[in-house]
Amino acid sequence: MEGRKSPKMLAAEGSFCLLKTLFKGGKVTMTRQVGGSVFLLITVFLLMPMSWTRRGVPADTFKALNNRLRTLNQQFKRFQQMTSTHLQRIGKNHNVTNNVDFKFLSQQFERISRELRSFREMTEHSLNSLKSWTKSLQKKTNRLHSSLSNMTRALWQNNHHNLREIHKQRAALTDLSHKIQKQQSQIDSLESLKDQVQDGMQDLQTSLKKHQTRIMKLESQIQELLKIISTSKAEDPFNSIRKQHGVLMRHVQTQPKSREHRIRERLLLRSTKQPQTTIRERQWQSTTQPTVQAHEELFQLPLRHKIPHVQSPKEEAKICNVGSMLLFPSTSTENYAIFQKTFQTGIHELSICTWLKVDAKYVGTIFSYATENNDNMLVLYGHNSGKLGLMDFVIGDPTYRELPSQNILDGEWHHLCIIWSSIEGRFWYYLDRHLISNGSKFQKGYEIPPGGFVVLGQEQDSLGGDFDVAEAFVGRLAGFALWTRTLSPVEVSGLADGKGVPQGAVLSLDDVDQMSGSVQHITCECLEHCV
Repeated sequence: MEGRKSPKMLAAEGSFCLLKTLFKGGKVTMTRQVGGSVFLLITVFLLMPMSWTRRGVPADTFKALNNRLRTLNQQFKRFQQMTSTHLQRIGKNHNVTNNVDFKFLSQQFERISRELRSFREMTEHSLNSLKSWTKSLQKKTNRLHSSLSNMTRALWQNNHHNLREIHKQRAALTDLSHKIQKQQSQIDSLESLKDQVQDGMQDLQTSLKKHQTRIMKLESQIQELLKIISTSKAEDPFNSIRKQHGVLMRHVQTQPKSREHRIRERLLLRSTKQPQTTIRERQWQSTTQPTVQAHEELFQLPLRHKIPHVQSPKEEAKICNVGSMLLFPSTSTENYAIFQKTFQTGIHELSICTWLKVDAKYVGTIFSYATENNDNMLVLYGHNSGKLGLMDFVIGDPTYRELPSQNILDGEWHHLCIIWSSIEGRFWYYLDRHLISNGSKFQKGYEIPPGGFVVLGQEQDSLGGDFDVAEAFVGRLAGFALWTRTLSPVEVSGLADGKGVPQGAVLSLDDVDQMSGSVQHITCECLEHCV
């Protein structure tokens, strides 16, 4: 039993039969030409749909091809009738019998057409299944893409959180190492002091032995004097005693200071931290006492409570609204302070006020606020390069304004207030109650975004890190505060005069969460006591 033949084989067989019929007899040249053309057209139009279908031609193109095949079928039928009529005419004229079997050709063509229709239906079904599979694959791809986006976002947030935790742990470790170094230095100083005390005790023991021998000698001399007094009856006993007492006084006063006495003075100085004049006064008073009292004090170690502690009087305070102070002792990238709080909402107005005392030739970074999108979102700093008498007030890098700072670099306390409003972009710069600079159209309508990182003493080149030693602050900051509104000139003047602190401050030195390096947080209500 023969298998089912493919459309290609059927087309070839039909074409061969057509040629065989047309070329039977081999007498008519026109018939041969017509047969060859018909064979070529049938072969080309049968093979083209199959090759296109294998390459994945779209459904619209396949429908156009079917319409074209229908048109060709109609044209072929008309051509068949014309050919049959023409052949019959030729046969009559030349006495040639027409043996072309058009019925067989029609059957072959119908069979080929059925095969093509079945193949077209099968192809359309395959295309439809392929289309549905493509849609489902597109849906799965979209779901995978959204899942991948969510995973990427979560991974980025996790990395950002881990980075902040690493910065905090690194800062805590550096602070702990500084504390350990300080404790180690204190332990070393205590050990050296212990060695000195042990040496002093040994010296005291040796000096005590020497004085015991001297006391024994003095007792023997007193016994000899008593013997002389008992034997001499003619002389006045009190007069002889006075003479001997005078000899002893002169002997004691002319004796050089012993090593024990000098060690005693050093111990007094260390235990009481009194100036040398107090000890000399006590020595002068001890030499003016009677001999017996001098000997008693000589062999008794002084008690600490016997020496009064003189407190130096404090300076009269006038500005007592600062609360506390931060001390930045040196130029280092390790010296900075971090705030516990940050901005919860967007900022359209702000006021930054502080007392500052600069110990360098440039201002350095007073305040730095960075976000994920901009590490210079809000900065007030001057750096150790370029013009030293200027500092930059930055809002949304790279937009900034230059403010004069030459009068701040004299090593004295100065009160500074910088105010900004997004309405018309106005800003004001006050120094010691006086308006130094102002302007407009500075970030008009701008909003400072929330959720950033606030640092004092260093300028952030990344979120909470990448500090530059040339931009570090060296000096003291007292009474620092930040408001999310504009202060009036009366409030600024009241702050500088020490009359009080305006309400509504969102950040102050009480909100400092962590101090790194050698930064110290000193409590002092009045500015005159912040040293």
